[in-house]
Amino acid sequence: MAQGTGAWYGHERLDDSTETENMRLRTDNRILLVSDKYGNRVPLQIEKICRAILKAAAKVGGFALDIREEINSPLLGGRTDEDIAEFLAHDVLGRLNSNPQYLTPNTPAPLDEIHRCVIETLRFWGLRTVADEYQFYSSARLWVRRRALDERHFSHVPYPQELVDEASRFNAAHDCDTVDGINRWVRGGRLQELINAAIERYDEQLAIATRLMLARPGVRLLVIAGPSSSGKTTTTTKITELVKRDTGKEFVVFSADNYFYGVELHPADQYGDRDYERARAYEITLMRSHLLDLLEGRTIQMPVFDFKAGTRVGTKPVSARPDQIIILDCLHGLYPYITQGIPDHLKFNLYICNANRVLWGDGSSSRSIPFTLVNMIRRILRDSRHRDKGLLATVNHWHYVRDGELTDMNPFVRTAHAYVNGGLAFDLPVLKRCLSGRFPSIDSLPHGTSLDAYLWTLDGSRLLSSVEEAPVESLAMIPGDCHIREFIGGLDLEIAHQH
Repeated sequence: MAQGTGAWYGHERLDDSTETENMRLRTDNRILLVSDKYGNRVPLQIEKICRAILKAAAKVGGFALDIREEINSPLLGGRTDEDIAEFLAHDVLGRLNSNPQYLTPNTPAPLDEIHRCVIETLRFWGLRTVADEYQFYSSARLWVRRRALDERHFSHVPYPQELVDEASRFNAAHDCDTVDGINRWVRGGRLQELINAAIERYDEQLAIATRLMLARPGVRLLVIAGPSSSGKTTTTTKITELVKRDTGKEFVVFSADNYFYGVELHPADQYGDRDYERARAYEITLMRSHLLDLLEGRTIQMPVFDFKAGTRVGTKPVSARPDQIIILDCLHGLYPYITQGIPDHLKFNLYICNANRVLWGDGSSSRSIPFTLVNMIRRILRDSRHRDKGLLATVNHWHYVRDGELTDMNPFVRTAHAYVNGGLAFDLPVLKRCLSGRFPSIDSLPHGTSLDAYLWTLDGSRLLSSVEEAPVESLAMIPGDCHIREFIGGLDLEIAHQH
């Protein structure tokens, strides 16, 4: 650990050459042992926590990306990454020491709890990008240790890299790889050309995915998974139409939403919100049992979930013939425990996500707009238009969405058989037009708003303020079967399943 640059708030530096050759912070630590990844009880080594934090920071280009003048710069600004990592590691240590059960060797802090504390600490200090990287990587390694994820499917990035690379090539070729480039399309009155090219690219990827599926003639279960607001509903409908056209195959809908636990098992947080975004929100054992029954020709009594009541209100019989394909459209469709026991040759996993890489401004910073930020703006529109949900409510809920993606979804991305990019080169100007200045402003946030919601609002406001608004007539240029219409309205596809 590199030598720090001075005294930290709340800590005092001291020399201790018997333990480390460098300067370190003094923390009142009373934890003797922790449980390592193999379940062994080993001495707590704060240096390991520090290195893990520093590794996550290095992966995203350092802490500087997350240091903001109005939030954490007074404490973290001007520090080296090594210095910041050391400070954060001691904060983690303090949090662990606050739990009395970890202060005796009989109940050592498990590795999963240490990871949770690191993530909590990073988010507390507004280091969201580093927290996301740490959470994704630690979650993926956890699933490997639990043998839920094969090492050959382990990914070092939380998205299909080939999809991002393909989008980068397309955007560079069409001068829409930066916000400034996209603005030139709008100002030049040529947005129709970009809309046509982007939709053609999406259709090509969908056709490739369909061919890959048809190359597996024994498929009985089509799983379509991906992050919130990626366009799963439209993609599911389109791929089923393509398969039906080419093979005559019929589909049976397996509605994952009906397997949510009732609202009474999802306690409200301090803001009155509930977490339905993790895979644990589903009754997975019942889902798996019903999927196996359908594949073996048995009729199931599928629960019917009433979202207004927040509970199941009955059941309905569902069955599938041997010549039919079962559709599972589910955020967490790749989560292995849902389809555990179903032979791989019977499954086809399609993953759709926003992988449309666009750089901020003129691209000189080399910083990409987070895919999830665009997804959040899409969901704000969908929730406000179709679910009678306020814009602020969506922003306040987004931390649950990210938690579910980073922990239960992104680690399994390499288990998909095909990928489709749900991001569109014309997303930003169209989304801005449809929001019509209604995106929440920092000033509109109520007192007591979480830091996470504040940061998302800050980023969303900054992004939309830099984007040229698409002319109103351009909305008519977007076909009625394009998946962006799930969010902006005007979708003319007949959706045969519940999203």
